[in-house]
Amino acid sequence: MPLSKEQIKTAALQLDPAEREALAEELLLSISDTERKAVDAAWLEEAKRRDAVFRQRGGTAKRVDEVIGRLKDSIRP
Repeated sequence: MPLSKEQIKTAALQLDPAEREALAEELLLSISDTERKAVDAAWLEEAKRRDAVFRQRGGTAKRVDEVIGRLKDSIRP
């Protein structure tokens, strides 16, 4: 019986960061050009939708380095 997605994820999260990154890259490269184009198109539409909502609500943006810094700080032991 094949492993479930959750089992694979659990095992993958036990890899060191470089191994996880290599695995993620291999998985992304395993997607065909046709599938990749469909995924990219879906992400582009989602980005446009989120941008429209953001602009409509008059949201304020944060600098990406600030957001990433806060995220890193929140996961440090």
